[in-house]
Amino acid sequence: MFGPVSEGMRLFRNHATVAVVGYSEKPSRVSFKITKYLIAEGNPVVGVNPNYESSANGVVIKAMLSDLDVAVDIIQVFRNSSALQDLANEILKLKWKPKLVWCQQGVVDMVFQQRLEKFGIPVVMDACPYALRSFL
Repeated sequence: MFGPVSEGMRLFRNHATVAVVGYSEKPSRVSFKITKYLIAEGNPVVGVNPNYESSANGVVIKAMLSDLDVAVDIIQVFRNSSALQDLANEILKLKWKPKLVWCQQGVVDMVFQQRLEKFGIPVVMDACPYALRSFL
């Protein structure tokens, strides 16, 4: 776990808007569970996944970050590490800049982190906000 974790948890606690990249409608998937947790904690959440319809389980779903109608504070990433370079390209093309990109446990790419931080976008990697909720 590394990156500005405390800042990320402060954003989550202050009801930051969150885009969950790699959102799944399957209740057995971690992205589904974390999305439900974030919503229950008062965070406005939009799912990002090109494989789902526009809305499911009370979550608005967009195909890509560029399809979002408004900027979000946090981009929460549930993708394989191998997909992060393409995601960095997508993030850097946005007309807005997130306050933070948070990569879930097991999602690590130092080049991804360096690329985004070069443009002033902090990145947390290999961490779960749900697992950290009682420690910070």
